Amino acid sequence: MSIVGKWKQIPGPVKIFSLKAVILFVAWKTLYLLVLLPGRVLDKPLTYMIGVGTTKTLNAISHSGGFWTVAGENPKKDGDTWIEEPVMHINLFRERVLSIADVCNGLEVMVLYAGLILCLPASTKRKLLFILPGVVCIEVLNVIRCTALAEIYLTHPEYLDFSHHYLFTFLVYAFIFWLWFLFSRNLDLSKKLNLHGFTR
Repeated sequence: MSIVGKWKQIPGPVKIFSLKAVILFVAWKTLYLLVLLPGRVLDKPLTYMIGVGTTKTLNAISHSGGFWTVAGENPKKDGDTWIEEPVMHINLFRERVLSIADVCNGLEVMVLYAGLILCLPASTKRKLLFILPGVVCIEVLNVIRCTALAEIYLTHPEYLDFSHHYLFTFLVYAFIFWLWFLFSRNLDLSKKLNLHGFTR
């Protein structure tokens, strides 16, 4: 069977969901790469917020007041050349503890979280009730993640790489899947997406 034939067999609501997802993805990537990324329109304030939030949290739990934040740059290889990547440095007195780059500010994760909700069939009110608090929760979780990474660096640096690349990545995505589950729990998606009797 041709691709066109298989596409015709897919229920209408599923096609709509797929088209929404593709349109949102293309629109977001176009907007981000052409407008938002060059001027760090969203990245700069988000990275700053994560840096300051992490510093305040570290000072609160350590009762030392020795943690401080400063904007800086880290060398990063881009293809065959090295570039200076903007970061927020977290320092403990004179020791650099953590550097937070734009890729760590949670923006892509928030867009992914909100994007799926926008594509699902639900009322606008319900979507907003999950998107807005969910985005805030994701940012708070990111501050907790960065705080934990700083503490791991100071106490058990041998676990930093595993925690950064695997453990906390899993925890963040598990939290997002849980939010998606809560959002879809009272929605009869099989009915709204017309999946009853759908055969491949």
